Amino acid sequence: MTEADGALAGAAAGAGQGGASLDAPITAVTVFRDGARVVRTGVAGVRPGLAAITVGNLPSTVDPASVRLAARGRDLALLSVEVRREYRPDPLREDTARLRADAERCRDAVQGLDDEDAAKQARLGFVSHLSEAAATALARAVGFGRADHDALAQMAGHLAADTSAALARRRDIAARRRLASAELEAAQRRLALAEERAGLSVELIELTAIVEAGAATQAEVEFSYHVSGASWRPLYDLGLRGERLAVGYLAEVTQQTGEDWPEVELVLSTTRRGLHYKLPELRPWYVGRSEPHQFLAASRPVRAMHQPGVSDTLVPAPAAAAMPQAGGFTPRLAAEEARPIVAEAGESGAGLAYKITRPLAVPSDGSPHKTTVASFELDAKLDHLAVPVLAAEAYLRATVSNSSPLLLLPGQARVFREGQFVGETALETVASGEEFELQLGVDDEIRVERELRRRDTSKAVIGGTRTIDIAYEITVRNHRQSKARVQVRDHIPVSTAGEVKVRLREATPPPAGQDDLGELTWELSLEPGQESAIRYRFTVEHPAQVSVAGL
Repeated sequence: MTEADGALAGAAAGAGQGGASLDAPITAVTVFRDGARVVRTGVAGVRPGLAAITVGNLPSTVDPASVRLAARGRDLALLSVEVRREYRPDPLREDTARLRADAERCRDAVQGLDDEDAAKQARLGFVSHLSEAAATALARAVGFGRADHDALAQMAGHLAADTSAALARRRDIAARRRLASAELEAAQRRLALAEERAGLSVELIELTAIVEAGAATQAEVEFSYHVSGASWRPLYDLGLRGERLAVGYLAEVTQQTGEDWPEVELVLSTTRRGLHYKLPELRPWYVGRSEPHQFLAASRPVRAMHQPGVSDTLVPAPAAAAMPQAGGFTPRLAAEEARPIVAEAGESGAGLAYKITRPLAVPSDGSPHKTTVASFELDAKLDHLAVPVLAAEAYLRATVSNSSPLLLLPGQARVFREGQFVGETALETVASGEEFELQLGVDDEIRVERELRRRDTSKAVIGGTRTIDIAYEITVRNHRQSKARVQVRDHIPVSTAGEVKVRLREATPPPAGQDDLGELTWELSLEPGQESAIRYRFTVEHPAQVSVAGL
């Protein structure tokens, strides 16, 4: 048994008389963020000598440069692979007559209902005319004593019953006409689309493999290609119970590649293109003395200053660079199943590949189809964040460590807490072992107040220094039935002028952190029903003749 692998090559001459058409259904699909790799397999009988194995009717979205083929068989050698584009009449043109007949049938049905309604309307007119004539005749007969009032009432009852029945039939006709009109509109749209495309040709891809067999054999052929028009995006269901976060990692797959994918092995890859098609390279970052601005003549070229981290040019790569390619086929690696996730995770080039355990059929209609990638639990650390200078509420948040082997891609997430829907949020990219923060909304059981306790301005003589003394108090109360960790953030001013000095004079308790931009951070741990106060004071010193803005 020999095996031959080949990539795209030129046309081979003299293929002999041993040609065969290969029926190769789709057996596996790998979906990328911006395309897909489709695998087809089939078996063809090959006679001794040169033979051409042909696979046709592949969609026009196939990238010819991405085609890879492997042929296996006894005394079989693969010589070359040729990819050709063909143009065939759209099969919808053959259905135009049928669609036109359907539209005519629907039109006749609508016209029939219109005729029936016209007949009922004429009957109503006759009944109305008859009512007037009968009323006049009966009234005269009653006046002359030839008829009594019972006859008049009986005639009125018959006429009213006929009128009511005719109106009821007209309502029934109107309801049936609405349905028939909807069917007619749909049939006309289908016919218009078919007539629009009837004069067009469909672009298809045909693949021909030239092989040489030493004896009659069965050639097992496996080939793959990349197609555009396919993608997947992650979705998440996040359920928090206590300090455990249940993660439902979902995928929404859509494709309009021109071919339907049956229920076959489906792999989702996180591989994507970067912002640069080439590896980014740093260039020197020059600084110098600022020159006075000069107006240049319009005809004189102006050289733009280079910005660090920004490439001068972006050279687009060919379409084949959109996805990683491997020369020929390689045996699939058996990825270890990571527990308790659902999908099997493995590496795929620079990204990860998730093998979906349950096959998923995805038609080429552009509609989303959801499947489960994984479900697992993560540890979550709950605390509250309060920034009382901006909002008088405490926000519950969870700091979660991604201890799973999965890469969490950017996507929308629905958040539940103790089974109750909290809201939606957006996850950024989270690598395995990385932490991310989950917002859980306002917790009204943590009350925060911020009050101005002091604002004094000292008097100063001309040429002296003036001091502004400001103090705030922040009160945090825990009304929960459990212990709460609360991070409180506030700030003091930052001076942008050398003659204005800002100093933090007091802070009780001392802040856990202070940065160069004046932000202060306190970490509080409050028992149920406990209250804690934060007090801090700062001064702003400036020359008496200088006015301070920003306070």
